[in-house]
Amino acid sequence: MRDIKYSIRFLFLLLIIIGCEDDDEYVAPNSFVDAAFTTTWGTAVNKDIDINNYGSFMDLSNGTIKHEWTIPEGTFFLKGPLPTNADNFEKYIIEDAGKVSEEGTVHVLFSKGDSLTPIKLHNEYEEYTEFALPTGWDAETNSTIIDTLKTVKKGSVWVLDYTLIIDVYDTIVADMEIRNMAGNKIDFKNQDVIDLKFGDQLIFEDLSRNNNTSRPNTTVWTIHTIAENKEDEENIINVNEEKTIDTLTFNKRIGQFKGRLISKRERTETVQADEEIYEIPVIFNVTALDEALELSGDVMELADNTIVVPVSSKLAPLTEDVSTHFSVKVNGVKRPVATVAQNPTNAAQLWLTLATPLEGGDAVNPVTVSYDGGNATLKSIDERLLEAFTDVAVEVYVPVPVLRVGTAQKKTADDAILLQFDQELDPVSITASADPTMGFSATVNGVASGVSSVELDATDPSILKLYLNEELYRDDEIAISYMAPGDIRSIGAGELSDFGPDIVTPDEDNILGDVGMFENAIGTDWLNTGSNGTGAASITAPPTPDFPSAVAPSGNVMHLSAPDGNKPNTITSGTYPFEAGVVYRVKFKRYLGSTTSTTFAKHFFGNQQINDNWNDPEDELGKWQLVEFTFTAASTTNGTVRIQPVPAGISDVYYDEYIIQVDDNRP
Repeated sequence: MRDIKYSIRFLFLLLIIIGCEDDDEYVAPNSFVDAAFTTTWGTAVNKDIDINNYGSFMDLSNGTIKHEWTIPEGTFFLKGPLPTNADNFEKYIIEDAGKVSEEGTVHVLFSKGDSLTPIKLHNEYEEYTEFALPTGWDAETNSTIIDTLKTVKKGSVWVLDYTLIIDVYDTIVADMEIRNMAGNKIDFKNQDVIDLKFGDQLIFEDLSRNNNTSRPNTTVWTIHTIAENKEDEENIINVNEEKTIDTLTFNKRIGQFKGRLISKRERTETVQADEEIYEIPVIFNVTALDEALELSGDVMELADNTIVVPVSSKLAPLTEDVSTHFSVKVNGVKRPVATVAQNPTNAAQLWLTLATPLEGGDAVNPVTVSYDGGNATLKSIDERLLEAFTDVAVEVYVPVPVLRVGTAQKKTADDAILLQFDQELDPVSITASADPTMGFSATVNGVASGVSSVELDATDPSILKLYLNEELYRDDEIAISYMAPGDIRSIGAGELSDFGPDIVTPDEDNILGDVGMFENAIGTDWLNTGSNGTGAASITAPPTPDFPSAVAPSGNVMHLSAPDGNKPNTITSGTYPFEAGVVYRVKFKRYLGSTTSTTFAKHFFGNQQINDNWNDPEDELGKWQLVEFTFTAASTTNGTVRIQPVPAGISDVYYDEYIIQVDDNRP
């Protein structure tokens, strides 16, 4: 119970600010009239309590000439002081107290559940007064919600009548209903047994909430074995949920079982927890299905050499080795069965492995599986024995050839050449091979090169990492080929198909990343900053070239334009690392518009300037060309990248695929 002293302290503060008399009337010295009261719940809007508990009500008014607390049937006045931890308060009931008390403070025991239990206060005063009653909290205004109670003049007195509504939570009285899947009620209270077949379902509904104001919020259903002692029971179904209606499936085992409903209410700040256990007064008699447990569906071999045998129902867990009861024949010749296990994700499947696995070539011969029906542990959960079957055909897995897909890629960091395939490769076929490089060949710049090793990629088993026995460079022309035979196989034992020569694409390792592709609008990756006059930087579609070229742009391009005497300029919005003494290679595609008369552009990497001149014969106007240069970083810095064609002359220059990389070209 809450301590009411905090509510009293709060209300005494309220009394200081509440006016209580008419300014036009004469007030005798020391006379003071006001209305005030508090309860166990303080200013809480919802006043709730559990049955057989008590609440306190205190009239704090001054100047009353009459005062009464009135309580309804099912409640009693208690004599204080009262303990806060007692289990029963009946011995504190004031005998013959009736339902009306003139005491200022009363303690009321609630012995009947009712969400609308009225506790009435009646006060009479010689003068008008009012009471500012806090009724809640307004989160929007961050202030207390006030309901002003005003006295009403009746005859010669001013009357305050106020009813407090107490929500009394009753004790849970558990009850339930059982229906079949058609929705028809089962009169389980008037029958001894409900007969069910294994896998049948029934609908269970908790009706406890309908009985009274107990308001349980959790329902627990259990179906359990029948035992003399409760601790020996074994639950075969246990459902704990907030919902009151549930469908229970009797598919754990066969036999006779009983059930139990536990209807619960969780504890709150003001209401105690409660629960009621209802023992369902009927036996659930679950018997096995009438149909036979037999082979169901095609028997097939998987890529990992497992033979899958499907049956018509879920099997009980195997408790012993049953492999001797199965036989597999290839072209009439027995292959010993090494193991028999259940599929861990599908209990209606058996997995057979052979001492000598099947091979793709066996598919041209009849392959069969048989079961002699002689093992008592091979049974369904409802204890039906697996029927024998003889010489059932096995669909043999035929490995699918493994194809090379995607682009062959060279990694700069370790010179690994990454080859992508359309299936996952078997790591054992690599580690168990005396020479997993067998079948692979390579050329570097047209000269044969040896393959030193191969390994699977750590994160993608469909990628093979291949290493050559020489150092590789970014500008090398590398080609990889494969010609069977070789030892590497897919997970499904597929052989690598011949391929090549496949050209290897080196990693660009562009310091700028996608920023150098000029695909985002100006002001995102690149800024139009530092231009003067009418010079401007813009990102636009590429121009139609005046002359054809083997070099072509992709997507959007950077356009730096300015009339004679004006200067365009663009700079990256981000910064990029450069390390002193490291040689960097800069590559880009450039197009000089037909009106261009400037002769060079400045390229800045941090504060380091490199000039790009276009005075050579190959620097044709109206034609895309590839430009490369190198520079050695003068200092270590995180700097921007800037491009600026310089007058005199007209600037009509386009750029695309701007790449900055640590120089890794062959010396």
